[in-house]
Amino acid sequence: KTVTLTLSRAVASTETVTVSYTKPASGAVVQDAAGNDAVSFSNQAVTNNTPAPTDTTPPVFSSAAVNGDQLVISYTEAGTLDGAALAGNAGYAVNNAAGTAAITVRSAVVNATAKTVTLTLSRAVASTETVTVSYTKPASGAVVQDAAGNDAVSFSNQAVTNNTPAPTDTTPPVFSSAAVNGDQLVISYTEAGTLDGAALAGNAGYAVNNAA
Repeated sequence: KTVTLTLSRAVASTETVTVSYTKPASGAVVQDAAGNDAVSFSNQAVTNNTPAPTDTTPPVFSSAAVNGDQLVISYTEAGTLDGAALAGNAGYAVNNAAGTAAITVRSAVVNATAKTVTLTLSRAVASTETVTVSYTKPASGAVVQDAAGNDAVSFSNQAVTNNTPAPTDTTPPVFSSAAVNGDQLVISYTEAGTLDGAALAGNAGYAVNNAA
């Protein structure tokens, strides 16, 4: 002899709620087997049996480390993080040591069990750079939180350990020789490794002159 309502959200253990019923003017209504319609009622007290959460402590920034364009933030959290997908930069910002050159955060991915959030940056951080990371909880949408629903605490300008390896080749390519055949002029460079094959634009900085 019950009617179970499914609500749009869970009622917190600390909330006080009431329930009302107004018999619909048409369509199916609550009634007994004999066809007697249930009586309308207003603002009846509801016993709240929702258990109090056992985890009320939000995740807190622990450390951060970067390697190339991957910046991993670790949180201190008794349980696990909520693995829900985050949108955009998810409230994170990365800057150089002076705080003047922002590095765009392209995406943020949660690893619930490892209690980490991995940021993919718009460029690789050089091994010589010093960077910081900040987090401001977004006003709407998915946020970083633990499995109990406690939102992560915002933080500003936290130091990031730079694990980007130093380049093994620090010697630039140097002109070696050049030869021309018709309209094709080939320049050779002295270089221990290989040249970057990225496409060049226009004259790419080169100029060719005759002897005069």
